[in-house]
This record gives sequence, structure tokens and C-alpha cells, in this order.
Amino acid sequence: ELLKDYKQGDKVIQLRLEEGKELEYCLDPKTKELPPLRNPDILVGENDLTALSYLHEPAVLHNLKVRFIDSKLIYTYCGNHSPLLHHHGIFYIMGNVDAHILVINMFLCFRDERNQSIIVSGESGAGKTVSAKYAMRYFATVSGSASEANVEEKVLASNPIMESIGNAKTTRNDNSSRFGKYIEIGFDKRYRIIGANMRTYLLEKSRVVFQAEEERNYHIFYQLCASAALPEFKTLRLGNANYFHYTKQGGSPVIDGIDDAKEMVHTRQACSLLGINDSHQMGIFRILAGILHLGNVGFTSRDADSCTIPHKHEPLTIFCDLMGVEYQEMSHWLCHRKLATASETYIKPISKLQAINARDALAKHIYAKLFNWIVDHVNKALHSTVKQHSFIGVLDIYGFETFEINSFEQFCINYANEKLQQQFNMHVFKLEQEEYMKEQIPWTLIDFYDNQPCINLIEAKLGILDLLDEECKMPKGSDDSWAQKLYNTHLKKCALFEKPRMSNKAFIIQHFADKVEYQCEGFLEKNKDTVYEEQIKVLKSSKFKMLSELFQDEEKALSPTSATPSGRTLLSRTAVKPAKARPGQASKEHKKTVGHQFRNSLHLLMETLNATTPHYVRCIKPNDFKFPFTFDEKRAVQQLRACGVLETIRISAAGFPSRWTYQEFFSRYRVLMKQKDVLSDRKQTCKNLLEKLILDKDKYQFGKTKIFFRAGQVAYLEKIRADKLRVACIRIQKTIRGWLMRKKYLRMRKAAITIQRYVRGYQARCYAKFLRRTRAAILIQKFQRMYVVRKRYHLMRAATIVLQSLLRGYIARNKYQRMLREHKAIIIQKHVRGWLARVRYRRSLKAIVYLQCCYRRMMAKRELKKLKIEARSVERYKKLNIGMENKIMQLQRKVDEQVNAPRVNGQKSLIILGSQDASCSHFGIIYLVTETMEKKLVEETKQLELDLNDERLRYQNLLNEFSRLEERYEDLKDEVNLMVVSGLKDSKIMCCLWTRQELESENKKLKNELNELQKALLEKSSPEVTAPGAPAYRVLLDQLTSVSEELDVRKEEVLILRSQRLVSVWDINAKCLAQILLGFCRLLESQLQSQKKSHDNELEALRGEMQSLKEENNRQQQLLAQNLQLPPEARIEASLQHEITRLTNENLDLMEQLEKQDKTVRKLKKQLKVFAKKIGELEVGQMENISPGQIIDEPIRPVNIPRKEKDFQGMLEYKKDDEPKLVKNLILDLKPRGVAVNLIPGLPAYILFMCVRHADYLNDDQKVRSLLTSTINGIKKVLKKRGDDFETVSFWLSNTCRFLHCLKQYSGEEGFMKHNTPRQNEHCLTNFDLAEYRQVLSDLAIQIYQQLVRVLENILQPMIVSGMLEHETIQGVSGVKPPGLRKRTSSIADEGTYTLDSIIRQLNTFHSVMCQHGMDPELIKQVVKQTFYITGAVTLNNLLLRKDMCSWSKGMQIRYNVSQLEEWLRDKNLMNSGAKETLEPLIQAAQLLQVKKKTDEDAEAICSMCNALTTAQIVKVLNLYTPVNEFEERVSISFIRTIQMRLRDRKDSPQLLMDAKHIFPVTFPFNPSSLALETIQIPASLGLAFISRV
Repeated sequence: ELLKDYKQGDKVIQLRLEEGKELEYCLDPKTKELPPLRNPDILVGENDLTALSYLHEPAVLHNLKVRFIDSKLIYTYCGNHSPLLHHHGIFYIMGNVDAHILVINMFLCFRDERNQSIIVSGESGAGKTVSAKYAMRYFATVSGSASEANVEEKVLASNPIMESIGNAKTTRNDNSSRFGKYIEIGFDKRYRIIGANMRTYLLEKSRVVFQAEEERNYHIFYQLCASAALPEFKTLRLGNANYFHYTKQGGSPVIDGIDDAKEMVHTRQACSLLGINDSHQMGIFRILAGILHLGNVGFTSRDADSCTIPHKHEPLTIFCDLMGVEYQEMSHWLCHRKLATASETYIKPISKLQAINARDALAKHIYAKLFNWIVDHVNKALHSTVKQHSFIGVLDIYGFETFEINSFEQFCINYANEKLQQQFNMHVFKLEQEEYMKEQIPWTLIDFYDNQPCINLIEAKLGILDLLDEECKMPKGSDDSWAQKLYNTHLKKCALFEKPRMSNKAFIIQHFADKVEYQCEGFLEKNKDTVYEEQIKVLKSSKFKMLSELFQDEEKALSPTSATPSGRTLLSRTAVKPAKARPGQASKEHKKTVGHQFRNSLHLLMETLNATTPHYVRCIKPNDFKFPFTFDEKRAVQQLRACGVLETIRISAAGFPSRWTYQEFFSRYRVLMKQKDVLSDRKQTCKNLLEKLILDKDKYQFGKTKIFFRAGQVAYLEKIRADKLRVACIRIQKTIRGWLMRKKYLRMRKAAITIQRYVRGYQARCYAKFLRRTRAAILIQKFQRMYVVRKRYHLMRAATIVLQSLLRGYIARNKYQRMLREHKAIIIQKHVRGWLARVRYRRSLKAIVYLQCCYRRMMAKRELKKLKIEARSVERYKKLNIGMENKIMQLQRKVDEQVNAPRVNGQKSLIILGSQDASCSHFGIIYLVTETMEKKLVEETKQLELDLNDERLRYQNLLNEFSRLEERYEDLKDEVNLMVVSGLKDSKIMCCLWTRQELESENKKLKNELNELQKALLEKSSPEVTAPGAPAYRVLLDQLTSVSEELDVRKEEVLILRSQRLVSVWDINAKCLAQILLGFCRLLESQLQSQKKSHDNELEALRGEMQSLKEENNRQQQLLAQNLQLPPEARIEASLQHEITRLTNENLDLMEQLEKQDKTVRKLKKQLKVFAKKIGELEVGQMENISPGQIIDEPIRPVNIPRKEKDFQGMLEYKKDDEPKLVKNLILDLKPRGVAVNLIPGLPAYILFMCVRHADYLNDDQKVRSLLTSTINGIKKVLKKRGDDFETVSFWLSNTCRFLHCLKQYSGEEGFMKHNTPRQNEHCLTNFDLAEYRQVLSDLAIQIYQQLVRVLENILQPMIVSGMLEHETIQGVSGVKPPGLRKRTSSIADEGTYTLDSIIRQLNTFHSVMCQHGMDPELIKQVVKQTFYITGAVTLNNLLLRKDMCSWSKGMQIRYNVSQLEEWLRDKNLMNSGAKETLEPLIQAAQLLQVKKKTDEDAEAICSMCNALTTAQIVKVLNLYTPVNEFEERVSISFIRTIQMRLRDRKDSPQLLMDAKHIFPVTFPFNPSSLALETIQIPASLGLAFISRV
């Protein structure tokens, strides 16, 4: 309603909507049109749209919305002539009865004697098919049948059959009719059904071979696939719908809520009801199955213009078996066609695309024939021999369509709608005229839209269809030439024809509903709808009788003017393209186009409709989402315009749309009349009233029975009536309200007086009652309080007496017990003190005796050791060899005597010479055996190295698996903690704890396996020389045994000293015992010094002897080499040289023994210093306990006072509580970038080791174990949190290795102390052997290394293929790409692509980061080797998978890229890292692309050159080799077979691709640090102020 009166010139109107919302409506400044007026409330929701006072689009849309949404009414009338139907909401108009689909059916059955027609139209999914079914069901139910044949059941049974073969799922409708149909239901004189006949229009055959996304083929195909398991369908060899090409293209084979198997049962029942027997049904299903198998037939291109079908192709075999045709003929004519000229006939092969199109055309043709056959049999079943009196026709036809891409189908559909709209307009105009003539009111011609110009544009001479047929007859007609003819003929000559601006292959037609743009592509082919006659001939010759029946009498069936016996016009036929023209009328009729046939059938339909009384059902789709009672206004307006409803309303509004009978008008507007105006003649009364109210007589007309109003007059009358009623209402309300208020006041006054009287009496009675209760309560309280006080006094007196008696008894008993305990304690103390004195005495005596025994045993072992050394000394060997030298001299002398002897003793000299020859041959054999053993030793060493690498790789893989399980264990542990904190149920906690125990047991098993592997590695890595049983092994074992015995002795001494120190604290004679211990320590020190001097002397002597023996050995070797060239007489001296060599080796073994002993001496010396320091501290403690008098009496002895060292010892001290803070600041929160730039490399490792040194110095094993465990766990947490950051992983790999090297360097083992300075040797660990923790750290380093390799791989993976293969590093080499291959790269790299420079820059980044972090050079080499392996493997794998990369130019590019990588290795001094060898397969692949590949010599060269490639890789590269210019040739098949023959004996892996995930086993060579620990400073930035240097 208006909130403010409108004045001329206002730009804004203030409005209030129905829901109460206020709105400012801005007027158009140009047109200044006011908004359309609203109908009065009485007309809102009106049953008939033409009854509205204001007829315009907003009023019509609002009325439909109110009826549909608010009233839930789905039918609405639109005048006396045009019922309108809305699916999920259906609209009708007819009479005073409320609109419904059955009303029009009831009305039709009782109309005059004329034939009737119901025209149902609308969009897809709007409900056309359902409405037609309702109408047919109504006729069948109400009318019944004239005979006992149940014709009405047959009529209804035709619906399931036609829906299964003619309906399909689309994006708009799950059961969309893809053809038009007109069903004539015949009646006799008593209006009983006697039969029916069906005509079909424009079947959508293209759906058989193609479906859009989310759509399906016709239902019958999916019903067949769903019923494939039935026994009778086994011969059809069907399967799932996703198996067939014709049913899986839409990707939606199932409809929600629909069971295709059940629908198949209904279809078969309907066929049986209509007289289609089981044999014909199986024939139908057989043909349909053949169509599905035909869609799976595939073609193989032989060249651009020919194709072939594979031999014994299974889908084609099944198709031929089902259709009863020859496989060879069908296979031949699917790939060929026959061309006929004036004189000859040619058979021409066709391309793959043409063959696919021909296959699809054949499938469509067969389905169309089958569809026509089924329609014929349905009509035969519904045909009646009884004479038909009248009929009612139901036309279910498609509505106006417009899509993004519109083709020939939409053109024909819209052409049909133009014809129907013209007939509709003429019918509406005629009915309107009849209404005015019946009421005898003046009639003026109404102007309405006539679409005859649009119809002439389509079907007139030289119209669109005429030009299309003409172009189809042209030999070289095409869509483009037809479009040009359309432009030349109609453009700028017809206002309804337009050309799109941006296209030369489309045209626009202005239809009655909207402009539609049609794409010319495919118009000619769809209009011709041709199929090759040779294929039809093959089908005609089929042994399958039903199939041959489909193609009989084709010329008769194809005649557009001749009808079938049932009167059905065939519209969905397919023209067959003959090999050559056939004379006569048959050939002419045979070439009728689809457009021509459709035009003829449409004319026949119009004649039928014009001969009947038409009734229209317009179906409107309320929304596109299939939601019930959801109204989309935009979609509704579009459909109202498209179906012509608004045009109908406009025609009605142009005359007198509002019509009232005289009685209705009098009853409604009686309130506007006075009593004197009411006459007995109602007509005259209405005339008098209208003359007073409406002055303009043109606004209304008086008919015979009705009053006709122009638009808006009923609203004006309603306004006058509402004003009159409003004034009357106000007067009535005023009087009634005054009377009601006076009556209410009197009633309220009387009630108030009565209430006051009763309330005051009640209050007085309550007050008197209160006074009486108060006096009684006071008396009761007095006596109750007296009783309570008296009772309390008696209880307290009795309790006090009882407590006094109990307390006095308790005190007396305690006093007695205390006296008794004191007496017994004195007796116990006496006996215990005596026992302690005796125990202390026995312990002291036992310790002294044990100390004496240990000392004596040590001296005895030392003497035994000296004797053993003397037994193995050089002098002893010299004494043993004195006899050997004498024997040699005797032999020499005998030889001289034999030489000087006369020749008479020839026999003796021959015997002697024979013995000499035997000795010479013996030495030669020894030499050969020696060489053989050396070679065997080298081979076994190599084999052991390979086995060691394999075991190391297996060990590292197990370690990786162990780390993964450990992480899983940690995660489960965290989950268990969370579950406990959150208070979960006990069952879940027990389950998690059980999982934890299971993981712990699994971890223990893995640890045992790791220990076994370590032992196996140690056994395998030991050289053969040190095997058990060898002499050197025995010497080392003896030395190790002696050293371990000495260590046991020292440990025992330390234990004794510790026990004695503890005893001396509590012993009375502590002073004497301390003196004894000091004396003993001095004695030990003096003995060690003397022993060291003797060892030094012996060492010097042995070194001199060793040097002399070396010189002698060299001299003897030279003599032996010379003697081998001498004659046999002089070779006896070689035996002497051999003995000397053996003695030299023994001397070397003795020398190693001396070094071992020297090491033991150093260790014992360090331990002695520690013990001396502890004893000194004990002395200081004892001196503090001695009185000053005792100190004076004691003789003063010289004491060595150690001077305090100012230099630091290279240790860091921290408190036990500060350990978590140390791990957090040094490991968890440390940023690698700052440490790498500002601090020395490996600083965290040095700090941790210095803390370990201090814990070792304190001999605190718990602190050492806790620190090492926390360190390892902290490093794992950092890597788990930031494991994808290369700098973090590299930083902690470097520090872990440095920490491991520090543990080795300062472990005290001789093998790790060779490169230490004397100061560094003093910093070695003294108390603990951390070999087990070194193994744990080594395992951790392996895990970090593997994680580093994964991070490298993730970073380099995207760069490798682009940089190594695709990017053209050398511009212009690639030249022209081979034909058919897409050019993937350009000479200039696009933005975002990677080049070789990108890879080299990334390698420089990796190398610089590792160097900054101080990583070991050997470890850097292993990382670089692994990186190059990944690069080569990924590049080679992609080369083997891409044909466009296998060319000579690409091989040159790869060789250049590899040379750049080698240049990078040379710049970084990494050529000896083994990285270049990992690129060898890639290099050989590039060489293989560049070498000649023609002759046998080339094959031999390739086999010898490509030793790093497998046979499969070589053959793959040769097969993929593609020439890029005319100077190259493809590799012949014979050459590839020659390569395979030459390589058949090679034993290599059959795998084609390299394993890019392979990781080489990593080793950590010992790398000692020259940095002194005492010089390391801790930066303040690390936040380690709680640590102090020691």
C-alpha cells in the first residue's frame, strides 16, 4: 500500500509490502512509469487468471505463487479455453469447479458430438507424460470397454512399453520422453473405449550412441543389464551397464529410487498383455543386446584413410552371433564403403573416424526400426474392428527448447511449437469472439501476435527447410555453404532472421517465445540421416527372422504419405544411402529427408487438431531441483512466456476480462444500494447502480446473462464497497464498545464491595487466633527449658568422674612401661657394643691380609710377564737359529766338495744335482703358491667388502624400520597419556597399555637383532690375518689377557682403597692406617716409575733391533731376487733369505706387543693419579679430625703440595636439575642458521662432550647415562618437529657425527689416539667405556642421514626432469620436433620452470650449508653421491617413458648437462666421491642416442659400451628413438633383434626402471678434531649461563 500520496513529478514512491517491509520505489526518469497495480484481496488466489482485475505479468505470477505456496493448490484456470497444468503444481481453467487434471477429462467425456483433443506441452520434467497418463487412466476407469477384451488395460499397458523404449534420464528429468506421441482413444456411441491408435514424432536417435554428463540412454538398455543374470538372458552375454560404451558415457547408470530389474518385469508383463509373445520379446531383447555389443566394437588405424577391426574381435563376434550374420562380411563393410559411378563400382576403405560414425549410424538405424516395429505391434493390439463413433486424442509433445548449443533437434521442436502456438492463438481468439457474440455485446477486433511470418521463414519456398533439403542434394554440400545460402537469402530481408556477430556458422530466429541461436554444424548429416546400404544388405541377409522383418518393404514404409495399417505416420525412419540410384518412385521416396518428413507429419497433425475441439494443458516446472512446493519466479515467467499463457491473458485483457452474472453482482454490491434502489428486476437494478458508480460507459457492457468489465473496474468497485463497509463498521464498533464498557464498570463495582466485606472479617478472626497462640507458647517454653538445663548438668557430672578415673590409671601404666624399657635398653646396648668391636677388628684383619695377598700376586704376575717377554725376545730366536746356521754351513761345504770331486763319481754327483733341482723346483712352487694366495686374498677381500656393504645396508634398513616403530611407540605413548588425563574408560587404557607392552617387546626383539648384526659385522669385517688360530691373533690374545689381568688387579686395589678409606673414618686407629696406605701408594708409584724406565729401555733396544732387522730384510730380499736369476748351484742361499724374512715378521709382532704394553702403562698411570688425588683428599679430612697436640707430637714429613692449575681442563660443570634446561637451550630451541654463521662448527657437540667429561670425572654413571639419553631424545624431537628443513637436518647430522668422533677420540683407545696432541690425550675419559652409546649415536646418525636424503629428494624431484631433460641448455640443437609430438619446452625457459642452472644453484646451496655446519668431508662426498644417483635415476626413468625425448639432439643435451655436473664436481674437489659413477647409466643412454645404429659393428660397439644399462633399457631406448630431421632414420626391427641376440647371455635385472628410492649404505670414518677443549668459549647467546668451565 502507499504510505504517501503520489504527486506529479515525484521520483520516489513510498510503499509497504505485504510482509510489512517498507520500500522506496524509484521511478524511471525517462518513462516515468508507475509500478503495476495490485489486485484486491478478493481476487488474490483466484481460481481463474482471467478473472483478475489487473492482468499483467506480476499479477499473474503473484496469483500463481499464492495458490501454489500458500494454498497448496497445483491447478489454475486460464479462461474458458486454455487449461494450464503445472507438475508438482498443475494449472487449469474451466468453469466454476476448482481446477484439476481430472476435471477436464470429465468435461471432455460429456461434450458435444465432436471429437476432442488434449494438447499437453511444457519443458522437460514439467509433467507432460504423467499428465497424459492420468488422462488415459481416467478414460480407462470411467468409460470401461465395450467387450470382454479389456481394451482399457491394454491402453494403460502401452505406457510402460513406450516409456522403456522412448524415455531416458536427463539432467532435468529422470523419466524424460525423447519423442512426441499422439494417442487416439476410440469410443462407441455409449462412450465406451473400443480401441486406440498411437502416432510418434521425431524420436531422439542420437541418444542411442551418445549421452551427456549425468544422463542415461533409453531405460530398456539398463533394464536388460540389470536382468542379465536371468537364465533366459544368458545367451545375450550381457554384463554391467558400465561395461558397454553406449550406456556408460553419462556416468550415471542408476536412478535413485528406481529398480531397473523390477521395471523390466513390468515391461515384459505389458508386452504380454499387448499380445507380444515370448519369442518376439526375446527377439527384441536380442536385437537390443546386439546394439550394445556393436557399440563396443573398436577400430585400429592402419593409416590416415583406412582402418581395420582386430581378428576375432569379441564384441563384433557376439554382435554377429546375435544378429545371425557373417562375421567377415560385417567386419569388411564396417571398414569399407561402395562408391558407384556411371560405369563402375569401387570399394573404398574409410578412416577410423568415418568407421565409428558408420557404426553409430547403423546402431541408430536398427534401434529406429525396432522402435517402429514395437509401435506397429502396439497399434495392432489396440486396433478394434468395431466402428468408431468418436475419439479423444491426447498429444504429449515437447515444449519450446533453448540451450547453450542448439542443433537440428531443437530446430524441429521449436518449429512444431510455432505451429501449435499459431493454432492455440487462433483457437483462443475464436472462443473469445464466440463468448462476446453469445452475450450480444459490441465486438471490436483484438490485436494479437500472429507467428505466421516465422512459420513462413521455416517452411515456405526458399525457407530454411527448403534450402536445407536443396543443400542435402548437392554432391559437395556442407554446413558452411548452407549457412552462406541462408545469409544470402534471408539476412536483412526477414526481420525474424539474424546472424550472430562472432560466428559464420550459426543463425538466430525470433520465435514467439524468445530468440534462439542455432549452430549449423551437423544439420546436413542429421537431415540426411544416412547409413551405408551394404551394411543394411548384410542385416537383410540375416538368419534371424525378426531382424530381416524389420528391413522388409522398406520403400513402402518410407513413404511419408502412406500410413501403416494402424494409421501411424513414420517420422523416426532413417534414409539408407544406396550404392547407386534406383529408378522409379521408390528411389525418390527413399531420399526423403528428416525435415521433409517432419513437415508433412506436422501438417497431418494440424489437420487432426483442427478437426477436433482442442483443450490445452500447459505444464510449468516450479523449480529445477525437483523440490516439492518450491517456487522459482524467474523460471516460471520464462515458461509462461514460452507456452503463450501471457499472450492468452493479454488477449483476454484487451476485451472485457472480468465477467459477473447479474445475481453475483447484486449479492456482492448490495451494500452500495439503498432500499429504494432495489427492484424486483435484478438486471435493471445492476444497471442503475453501475450508471451511478461508473460514469464512463465504455468501461462495462451488459450482456444477456453477464456484466462485462474492462481491466481495473472490479478493483474500483471493490474499493467503493470496502470504504462503505469501513464506515459502517466504525459506527457499529463505537456503539457496541460504549455499551460493553458501561456494563463492565457496574459489574466490577459490585464485585469490589463484596470482596472488601469478606476480607475485613477474615482479618479480624485471624488476629484473635494469633493472640491466643502466643500466650500458650510462652508457658510451654518455660517448662521445656528448665527440663533441658537440669538434664545437661547431670550428664556433665557423671562424665567428669569417669574421665578422671581413666586418666589417672593411664598415667600410672605409662610410668611403669617407661621404667621397664630403660632397664632392657641398657642390657641390649652392652651386648651390641661388644659385638661391633669384635666385627670391626675381624674386618680390619681380613682387609690387611687380603691386601698383602693382592700385592704378592701382582709381583708374581709381573715376574711371570717378564719371563714370557724374555721367552719371546729376539735373543731367544737367535739362540734357536744357531743350529740352523750351522746346518746351512755344513750343506754349503758339502756342495763345494761335490763340485770339486772327480767326474768318476758321476752317480753320486747326479744324485746330488737331483736333490738341488728338487730344492729349486720347491722354491718355484712356493713362489707360485704365494702369488696364488695373494690373488685369492685380494678376491676374498673384495668379496668381504661387498658382503659388508650388503650387511651394512640391511642393518641400516632395519635401523630405519626400528626408528619408525619407535616413533609409533612414542605416538601411542602420548595417546595413552592423553586418555589417562581426560579420564577415559579403563578398558581403553588397558588396551593402549597392552599395545605399549607389545611395542616394547617388539623393540626388544629389534634391539637383539641389531646386536646380532653388529656382532656379525665385526666378525665379517675382521681381516683374514687376524682369524682365530693365526700367530698374530694368538699374540694379541695373550697381550689382551695380560692387560685385562692387570686391569682387574688395579680395580681390586681401588676397591680395597675405597673400603679402607670408609673404614678409616670410623676406625679409632685411622691415623696409622692412613700412613700405611700412603706408604703403599708411594711404593706402587716407585714401582711404576722403575717399570716405566725398564720398559723405555727395552723399547729403545727393541726399536734398534727392529731397524737393523729391517735393513737386513731389505738386503736379503735383494739377494733373493738376484739368486733367482743365478744357476741352480747358487740357489741354496734362497732358503736362508726365506728364514730371515720369517724372523723379521716375528719381530714386527713383538713390536706391536710393546706398543700395547705402552698403552696399558699410560692407562694405569692415569688411574694412579686419580687414586693419589682421592687419597690426598682423605688425608686432609683426617688431619682435620686430629687435635693440635697430636700434630705437634708427630714428626714433620715433607709433603708435595700440588700447585693449582690456572688453565681450564676442558670440562663443563652443571647441576643435575639443570639438565632439561641444557637440552632445551642447546638442542630444542637452537636455530641452525645463527650457529652456522656466528659460531664454530660443531659447538653443541663439543659442549655436550665437555659435560660428559665432567660427569666421567665425577664417576657419576647416572649423570652420564641421563645426559646421553636426554641428548639423543632431544635430537629425535627436533628432527621430528622440523624434519623437512634441510638446514636443521644437516646441522644435527654434523653435530651428531662430531659428538661420535669426540667419544672415539677421547675414549682412550689406541686406534683413536694416534692423531691427538699430548694435551688432548690427557682429556681422555677415565672411568666409563661408552662403546655402547657410540653404537647408539652411530644408529642415530644413520637415521638422520636417511632423513637428509629424503629432504634432498623432495627438493630436487620437481627440478630434475625439467632441468635435465625438458630445458634446452644448448639453444637451437633440438631443431624441428618430430611429427605428431607436442613441443613441451621452448628455447627460453618459461617463468616457473626449472633449468640446469636451478639444479646447480640448489647443489651449491646444499654444499655450502653442509660446509658451514662443519660436516665431515667423507660424509659430504656420500651425500653428493646419493644426490647424483637420484638425479641420474629420475632422469633415466623419464627418458625411458617419453618418446619425445629419445632423439640425437636430446642425447647431446643430456651429455652437455652431465658435463656441467662433472664440472661442478671438479670445482668442489668431489671427483673421487663416486658421484660420477652413479651417472654412468645416464651417460651411456645419451651415447646410445648419438651412436650409429645400422650395422653389426654398431651393435657390437653398443653392447660393449652400454655395460651399465640392462638389456631391457637398451631395447627400450632403441624402440623409442625418434628422428627429428631427414638426416636420421628410425632404428630397424632387425637391428634391435641383433642387439637382443648379443645380449641374451648377459645376466642382469629384467627391471626397466631404476630404483630412485635406493639409498647407499653410509659409513662414518673417524675424523679427529684438532681443536683443544680448554680453548672453547660458550657464547652468551646460547643462554647457558648456568654452566661453568672447569
